[in-house]
Amino acid sequence: MNLPARIHDLSQPVFTNCPQYPDENPRPAQIQLFYMLAVQGVNKEIVEMSTHTGTHCDAPYHFFEDGETIDRIPLDTYVGPATILDLRGKKPGSAIVRAEVERFAECIAEGDFVLLNTGWGHKRANTKEFLTEYVYLGGEAAQYLVDRGIKGVGIDAVSLGGYKDPSKSGPAHKAMLGNGKVIVEELYFPDEVMDGKKRLFVAAPVRLRGASGAWARAMLWEF
Repeated sequence: MNLPARIHDLSQPVFTNCPQYPDENPRPAQIQLFYMLAVQGVNKEIVEMSTHTGTHCDAPYHFFEDGETIDRIPLDTYVGPATILDLRGKKPGSAIVRAEVERFAECIAEGDFVLLNTGWGHKRANTKEFLTEYVYLGGEAAQYLVDRGIKGVGIDAVSLGGYKDPSKSGPAHKAMLGNGKVIVEELYFPDEVMDGKKRLFVAAPVRLRGASGAWARAMLWEF
């Protein structure tokens, strides 16, 4: 059995009041001690947060009433070769357009995961910039990736689509989820993975029955 020589963690930590997409009626993530070692003999926590908090996968049900929920998607859907597109330095709040993705055409193969490094993962904080001015994937660029036959897409922002405006937030989600493609949001890209190498991407979500998304531990396996 060949084991990876190294595993790169692409996940953001989840904690009380951690950053998350700023819904109109936000409910901050809460992680509280439930059992105490000194009293009950064990430590145990209780967690209350959105299924779209931290590094997570979106299911088609997130945007389509008749779409598959996260528990009904086969696990092998979330495993495959990945190429990372370096899109750092873009104007805050701007869309990744088709021409910017096409520049990497030679690196993108059918069945790949395309991971978008906008630099936003390194800005993670409860700030207006991180939560509302992030770089997102435009609809035409998303459709181009679908047409290339990719397996899925990941981004280091709180959402694949733009903030609040449906014309910005919807198209990329619908293009991907409507064509059975994986979406992973809130990734983190360590500097050492920005070397142009293709690695195995793994981002298996928690099996939450009937849910529109679920938390995942995203990683790159290097052999």
